[in-house]
Amino acid sequence: MLPIVGYPSVVNFGLSAFGDVFSRPQLRHFGEYVTGLMVCQNRTVQGINDNLFARCDQSALNHFLTDSPWSEEELDRKRHELVRDRLRELRLGGGTFIIDDTISHHVGKHMEGAGWHHDTKEGKPVWGHQLVTSHYVKRWLSLPLDFRIYIKEEQAGESFKTKLEFARELVEQAVKHGIPFSCVVFDTWYFSLDFVDFLEGLGKDWVTRCKSNRIVISWRRRPISEWSRGLPKRDFERVVLEHKDGSKEVYYACSRTVRMEGFERRARVVVSYSEEKFDKREDPYFYCTNRTDWEVRKIMRTYAKRPEVDAFYKDAKQNLGMEEYELRKIGGIKRHLQMILTAHTLLSLGPADRAAGKAMVYLETIGAACRRVFAEILRFFIQAVLEIGKRVKDPARILRVLSSSRKQLGRMRGSVKTLIGGFKS
Repeated sequence: MLPIVGYPSVVNFGLSAFGDVFSRPQLRHFGEYVTGLMVCQNRTVQGINDNLFARCDQSALNHFLTDSPWSEEELDRKRHELVRDRLRELRLGGGTFIIDDTISHHVGKHMEGAGWHHDTKEGKPVWGHQLVTSHYVKRWLSLPLDFRIYIKEEQAGESFKTKLEFARELVEQAVKHGIPFSCVVFDTWYFSLDFVDFLEGLGKDWVTRCKSNRIVISWRRRPISEWSRGLPKRDFERVVLEHKDGSKEVYYACSRTVRMEGFERRARVVVSYSEEKFDKREDPYFYCTNRTDWEVRKIMRTYAKRPEVDAFYKDAKQNLGMEEYELRKIGGIKRHLQMILTAHTLLSLGPADRAAGKAMVYLETIGAACRRVFAEILRFFIQAVLEIGKRVKDPARILRVLSSSRKQLGRMRGSVKTLIGGFKS
């Protein structure tokens, strides 16, 4: 990895947007850390610090994350404000709000809040932090909004909260910050009477998946899996779901307005089969929504936005270091995750996107945005080499200068020290 000798444009934009949150030294560490998350191969505190030009000891960057007195709430407020304003500017209100959860895998046994959680993809318990997250989707825009770290009751004690309580908090926070969503999408785990009543009380629609053992009351009480077998084949219609990558999935689906056990109001239920399993009526999917007036296609296409949050998890883990922290205290871990959301927001809504318009946001993945940032870092490095090369002719010495810590630079002769002093933004 090349020495980081200047901040990329998206981070300079962030220094301006979040300048009121931090003191001047804190703002420098903020810029260093967010830049490191975007471009470093090793995204631990030590790994990022090792790549900084004129770096201090890594304890300074570690202190910024774990003990420095800046407000996480104020950073969250500013980030939500940035998202809200950009959504207005791009006319992307009325989006879909997604609630989901993921596991940040780790091996360290002494991290606060870590525990064994069942990983549905691996089909077994894994060690790490479980995150309940919120996400916003509207047309081509897909943005993470916030998170909560779920800690099991035996560890959390009196401060324990369920994942459903965290889900409510995330919705309430988005409403408080003026995020303009109209519908909430979530999977079967969050499908409870209390949660959907809460959403409807806020005037929000909802769409979810149903488990096959949900009880439908239609003439008599039956599991939805049994009830669905009585639906006439002629009532199923062909539904094509198109994805961002250009791929398509074909389903055959049918909907009915029914009562579900435990719900006072009627709901719209969708039964769907993949194209290859429709003839034999195998492995159906079940969906439910409060919008009894919505047609099948709209219900399925709304729920089909949920995988956008999985794409974020993949991006954050591969490109932004979601699982690379080596911090023990829960406060530092939360701040690291906040920095990841901030980095993602800047990459998605920063000045390059503002200048290039919708096309860049739509076409560019987070991985591609990180490569664009790295290209800026490379350009800064080349400029620094050329500038120092006017006075220092030995290539090995030039590289040594650009790889030096602040303490090492202090020992250098005045001419070189003065020359390199302006490279750091």
